[in-house]
Amino acid sequence: MELREIPLEKIKLVNNQPRREFREEGLAALGRSIEEIGQIQPVIVKPGQGNYILIAGERRIRALRDKGKKTVWAMVVRENMERERVRLIQLAENLQRENLNPLERAIAIKDYIGEEELSKKEASRRLGIPRTTINDWLNILEVGQFYQKKVLENYYGEDSPLTLSHISLANSLDKNTEDPTKKNQLLDYILKYNLSRGETRKIVDIFRKNPVIPLEEIVAGILITREQKKINREEAEKEGREPGYEELEKAFNRLEGILTQIMDSKHEILTEKKEDIIAEFKYLESLLEQAIPGGLTGEKKS
Repeated sequence: MELREIPLEKIKLVNNQPRREFREEGLAALGRSIEEIGQIQPVIVKPGQGNYILIAGERRIRALRDKGKKTVWAMVVRENMERERVRLIQLAENLQRENLNPLERAIAIKDYIGEEELSKKEASRRLGIPRTTINDWLNILEVGQFYQKKVLENYYGEDSPLTLSHISLANSLDKNTEDPTKKNQLLDYILKYNLSRGETRKIVDIFRKNPVIPLEEIVAGILITREQKKINREEAEKEGREPGYEELEKAFNRLEGILTQIMDSKHEILTEKKEDIIAEFKYLESLLEQAIPGGLTGEKKS
């Protein structure tokens, strides 16, 4: 590759980019960032007939054009680069920069697997992403457009509780029951009652063990439990009781939410942070051993 400053008017955009959506507020923020600190990341192009064809970096191109810029820094690859290599660069660049929303990401991976006739295992190897993560990302394509839209609303911080983790749980229910109506029924309950991932997982676990129980009855039981926990917390606050089970569970639920967000958006935690995080969890485990009578194993210490 060769780094060059290229006139924007000479760069041709094509329709095979992984990114499908360009939100105005995002482009405006990117444009402000480029004005303040400059273009940090070059786009990637290859020579065309008297111009350059964009491989990756369409958001940067659009933001620069919106700001009236005339040139862009670009990495120029060789003209005869194989189509498969171009597609891999496009997809990997977007995934590494977390530049795609969940639906764009799933469509891009599905298209790449189909075009190159790959197994998920081979796609995992080429992209450097665990196969289980690819499966989770592709789950959004197994639900209808209404639910896909709700996941995107959650992704953009709008009023929707639906996440990729909810979709994965609903799809697992679908596969286990072989009843396609159960998946949508569960997704509707998640939206209606703002069910957390933990509550949804409990519903799925109970239904797997007791498939004769109607799903609405299981959901009702979860909602009763939720309300009882709320009452217990309120009573504890009124009586000025010391922090106990409810507060501990609340903290674990918050932690579960954070971990879920990480799993939904990233395929791994930075290597240099892993040991620190594991050490923190081991420390929490030792505290729980001391705080819970009988310890985590249930055996009383002499």
